[in-house]
Amino acid sequence: MSPDDRARQIAAAREAIGAGDFERAARLAAELLAAAPDDIDALEVRALVEFERGDDATAEQTLRTAIAIDPMRRWHYADLTRLLLKLDRKADAEKIARAALAADAQNADAHAMLGSILAANEQWFDAAEHFEQAIALAGPHPQLLTGLGQALLRLGRLDQARPALEAAAAADPEALEPIAYLAELEERLGRFDAAMRQLDCAEPIARRSGTDVDLQRSVLLARMGEHEAALALLDGKAELSGAALLQRGRLRERVGRYAEAWSDWTTGKAELAERSGRRYPAQEVGAETERLAAYFASPAAAALPRAEQRADVPQPIFIIGFPRSGTSLIEQILASHGAIRAGGELPFGPELRELVGADDAAARFRDAYLERANAHGLLTPGAACFTDKMPDNGFWLPLLRLAFPHSPVILVRRHPLDVLTSVMAHDMTHGFNCAYRLEDAARHLALVDRLIERYRAASLGPTYELRYESLVEDQAGETERLMTAIGLAMEPGQLRFHERASVPATPSYAQVREPLNDRSIGRWRNFADQLEAVRSIVAEAMTRGNYAG
Repeated sequence: MSPDDRARQIAAAREAIGAGDFERAARLAAELLAAAPDDIDALEVRALVEFERGDDATAEQTLRTAIAIDPMRRWHYADLTRLLLKLDRKADAEKIARAALAADAQNADAHAMLGSILAANEQWFDAAEHFEQAIALAGPHPQLLTGLGQALLRLGRLDQARPALEAAAAADPEALEPIAYLAELEERLGRFDAAMRQLDCAEPIARRSGTDVDLQRSVLLARMGEHEAALALLDGKAELSGAALLQRGRLRERVGRYAEAWSDWTTGKAELAERSGRRYPAQEVGAETERLAAYFASPAAAALPRAEQRADVPQPIFIIGFPRSGTSLIEQILASHGAIRAGGELPFGPELRELVGADDAAARFRDAYLERANAHGLLTPGAACFTDKMPDNGFWLPLLRLAFPHSPVILVRRHPLDVLTSVMAHDMTHGFNCAYRLEDAARHLALVDRLIERYRAASLGPTYELRYESLVEDQAGETERLMTAIGLAMEPGQLRFHERASVPATPSYAQVREPLNDRSIGRWRNFADQLEAVRSIVAEAMTRGNYAG
């Protein structure tokens, strides 16, 4: 077949697909492939036909064949990534998007798809980076700007998120997401009137698409202190999303309707877990815990050298503790010091865990960690230290201690039953998705608590321990002791941490904008009956922390 005949047949096949004549398109592609099995355009036609027919398994194989034949094309990576996402195979889709970028780093579509996949996994640092790359390559398309704005918002970079979201909203005035995110941004900043105006603009757009902004308006009203109005928006609804159920539960708790609040939380958690496919892999986590504890208690680990301190860059301060234990509060207090920059929940530790066991693990981890920190703007001049409050760092604590032997590691303790109550009231993915069932959260809390004690026995534990309740009771004294442990003098502004302009990118952002108070201490007592089933699971952690109840 001559090149001209082949081109005409490919064009005819594409025209047949456009007309819905898949039989003819398939026949034309088959004729071409019989003569040339590596005809990349004929493979594309065949894959499109298979996709339209719903033959996903065959379409996947065809697309993988096309990639193997010509890895420098772009369309087959994009089509396969979308197919795998349709099949809910997110991990496989991520691998293909990454393979596309390995073949061609200038592939804007692959950057955009990977950014979306990472955002769905709440990997906001890398999601933002890929959206930025896509925009640089393809231009400021509204969907890319919205994706970037959301990622920056989740990272707490509100000043950077605003222009992206405003540009997205201006480019597509009928798009709901950028306006809703702008409302959230204003709410996080405490600009409640501006947030309400954004929601008023979003409301008719949402109504036209068959939805509403009642959940977001409820959150805003609660921030404004109008709790009854916030609850009224959700109280009479028979069907609510998982996030809305958690919000309604928090509001019902506020007015003393504790049994209803707990019901909302458990139902909301179940809905969120089912919708996202998240589960706590208890056996795998338990096995990994034993492996890590055994290794770091071994003579081989004891012989590992500590990395030398890099004096040329700011140093990390690690804050560990179970989610909802008060780690965001401690970061806010520390970052109110002139020499300390807030880093937030940095994912670098868990990302680099594969270095465990290497002879030069400490130095390699140190350099890789600092390189990642630098990429995210944390090593710029102006501060001596930066915080890292990723809760999962407790799992990999020995590697942090080996890589940064001079860095403080602050363990925050709080009554385990108060922690579990707060966990049930909020959505979070930390702790290997342990937070969707009370029993899973309790088991993971107990497991990590024991693991840290085993690390402590191997001289690789925290360098300082702080009790949330003690801080509330004696804010000045505990803050001064904390700063002494870090090696810096306390500054008066640290006692006014709630006045700090920056907003942490965690569910605790609203609480840390208030002066220190004791409202959440003993909160668990209102749910004592519901918590009774897990009391024995966390008994050891309660004893270790000297908590009664």
